[in-house]
Amino acid sequence: MQNGGTVTRYPATIRWLHRIIALLMIFMIALGWYLSEIDYENPGYNVLRQLHRTIGLSLFPLGLAHLWAYAYLPRPNFSAHLQPWEKTLAKLAHFFLLYVVMAIPVAGYFMSGDQLHILGDFKVPQLLELNKGLRKTLFGVHETLAWTAAFVIGLHVAGALKHHFIDKDDTLRKML
Repeated sequence: MQNGGTVTRYPATIRWLHRIIALLMIFMIALGWYLSEIDYENPGYNVLRQLHRTIGLSLFPLGLAHLWAYAYLPRPNFSAHLQPWEKTLAKLAHFFLLYVVMAIPVAGYFMSGDQLHILGDFKVPQLLELNKGLRKTLFGVHETLAWTAAFVIGLHVAGALKHHFIDKDDTLRKML
């Protein structure tokens, strides 16, 4: 991944993908949590599950686009006063978030087996037939990655707010 150094803020492509993906990820984590708490017999369950799957699958190509943009478009350098541990933590958080935006939908796709319907009656083709045990394992991966993503997103937001309000640097403004 390149880091331009000559630009003072992130390109519009990265900024918009960041916003869209962030909103969708937060919504999806909340919706997934809600779905895990309601009964399958709830009248709205299937509609909400279909919404979760539809948005979830849309995150994969958005994640690919974001990864491409992050790798090939010029990005500003870190603020000069950042400590080495802060730079390392920021790089790890960004890498993890770029990864999970694609990994969570992939796990969700494969754990769904042949039951993956989105957008009403549109059925997404099944690429591999996986046994129930492996699909259950993938559900655990999907859930663990989602909860870990929620934690890292919280750290990411806290870090951005710390830089803006406490350090009073330009970290957050580069993305706005």
